[in-house]
Amino acid sequence: MEIIKIAGIGIIGVIISSLLKRDNPEFSLIITVATGMILLVIVLSSMTKAVAAFDELINKTGVNQALFGGVLKIIGIGYLTEYGASICGDYGASSIADKIQLSGKIAIFIMALPIIRGLVSAVSALV
Repeated sequence: MEIIKIAGIGIIGVIISSLLKRDNPEFSLIITVATGMILLVIVLSSMTKAVAAFDELINKTGVNQALFGGVLKIIGIGYLTEYGASICGDYGASSIADKIQLSGKIAIFIMALPIIRGLVSAVSALV
């Protein structure tokens, strides 16, 4: 079970980071980021199964793969934005966290434009 591994690594990372925070805050930040990166790698390796399942659905339905790629990129932007903002928030940089979230929202909007165009074209073709 991946979730047990993820939870264990997360808890160990938090404990080490908390122990270092008082005496060596710079090492605490490094441990926090490293723990997050390890968790991200574990989760991304699990995501290959989900992407393969979506790819199979697209092949069966005949949906444009470019639209599917755009949706996956939007999901990735959302996750990375939340991850970056959370790290900044953990270290008291809420102003930077807010800017990361705003940037992510703008990036998602830009990535969604081709999908919106595709939907408008599909609806226009029906009328």
